[in-house]
Formats: sequence, C-alpha cells, structure tokens
Amino acid sequence: MEWDTVFLLNVVDGSFPNEFATGKQEMIDEERRLLYVAMTRARNELVLLQPLKFPLTQQAPRADGHVYGGRSRFMTDKVLKCFEQSGFTGSHVNDSRLKKADEPVSIDATGRLRDMW
Repeated sequence: MEWDTVFLLNVVDGSFPNEFATGKQEMIDEERRLLYVAMTRARNELVLLQPLKFPLTQQAPRADGHVYGGRSRFMTDKVLKCFEQSGFTGSHVNDSRLKKADEPVSIDATGRLRDMW
C-alpha cells in the first residue's frame, strides 16, 4: 500500500532501531528493513521527525528534566543528503483575526473544539 503523505515519528536511536532490538545484528537488520518499508510507502511526501529532546518521566509538572535524542543510526550523512532538512522553533498560529504578528495571542481552544462538533 502507498499513501500520499507518510509521517514517521521519533526517527531517533531507541525508536529506530527500537532499544529492545539492538542486542543482535539480525534484529538491527530487521529494524532497518521496517524503516525502509515505512519510508517507501510515501507516494508524494515523506516527513521524518526527529525530536531534539524527550521529557523525563516522574518529575514535577513544571520541571524541565529531559534527555536529548540522537539521530537514528540508519540516517547516515549519505541518506540525509536525499532530504530537505528543516527545523521547528515553536508554534505558529494562522488566524486572520490577528492584527500584528508580535502581539500576544489568546485562543479559545475549548470554544473552537466545541464549534467543531
């Protein structure tokens, strides 16, 4: 099967390959095959997401404890040359009611969700 657009999340070591599949070479090879199959299902657009950091569990609600995620070992420099790379620096709100881009934005998310139903 193919899809117009395929998003692959968490393309980092620990997810691709899975941390539980790194004990034997044949398991790593199977993980590489699974990633290849997922990547080749995209008909028009393939988006690979590599988060910069992961929050630590069991911490205070406003704590900033995290670990950095390393790029998947399958995404070599040679492979990366085939992709357009971009970064994400924060959220963007596209709302025609906004007057200036630098003004603080207040959004009634609950109201918008209610209006959808």
